[in-house]
Amino acid sequence: VNREGTPQGGPLSPLLSNIILNELDKELEKRGHRFVRYADDCNIYVKSIKAGERVKVGVTQFIERKLKLRVNEEKSAVGKPNA
Repeated sequence: VNREGTPQGGPLSPLLSNIILNELDKELEKRGHRFVRYADDCNIYVKSIKAGERVKVGVTQFIERKLKLRVNEEKSAVGKPNA
């Protein structure tokens, strides 16, 4: 049983995610990225797969080092958006 955090799917989960990840929003804006985020889901739009890989590394480091959160690598990916 996980005794840390808020239950996934609970009513507080999206609210707490938006509060905590507001700092991520500010960092992405500062870096000039175009992005969409709802709760703990985030899409960041860049011009190439190579840029995406680079941004993924930098944003993962920011989230883990600055915000002290874990990034689930299995759910994180770089790809082309569906047209």
